[in-house]
Amino acid sequence: MDVNEEIVRAWLQEQGFLVRGRLKYLVKGKRRSSGWSDVDLIGYRLRDRKFVAVDIAAWMTETITLSHLKDPSIRHRLLKISSQEARKAIREYLGVAHDDQYEVWLVVSFISKRQRDEIMSDLLKHVDKVIEFPEIMKDLIKRIKRNPNVPREEDPFKQYVHSCYAAYFKFSY
Repeated sequence: MDVNEEIVRAWLQEQGFLVRGRLKYLVKGKRRSSGWSDVDLIGYRLRDRKFVAVDIAAWMTETITLSHLKDPSIRHRLLKISSQEARKAIREYLGVAHDDQYEVWLVVSFISKRQRDEIMSDLLKHVDKVIEFPEIMKDLIKRIKRNPNVPREEDPFKQYVHSCYAAYFKFSY
């Protein structure tokens, strides 16, 4: 699991989700697009029985523009979680019959401010929620600032994130 996935996992856990990483599925098709792929994270929150499937496209460090959505290879990588194969794997893993029994979230790096409405409109035809990575970081910082104590869980990454932000806020005044 890469750093972006670990950060999003910590963010989901802060919201009360139990999180599983890397749900692999087989993609059939043309030689270039066939092979194995995965859904980055699957989350379940007990209090409201909410399932989410999350794909993290924050690998793209540049600002997403309409030209990215028009490029078939980039569009495919951004929206792979909405493919028939991904949806089938999610339904099977969650034990649900229909796609409306879970939400699909897409985490992206940045969205062009000038083209934001058009890009969001296009992406939201395929996923239920689009979240920019900086928003996740801001939310994590806010949550950790409220409770800067290192968690006692055995998750070393979560402890590390808490420690970094606690140190940052201690010395940023």
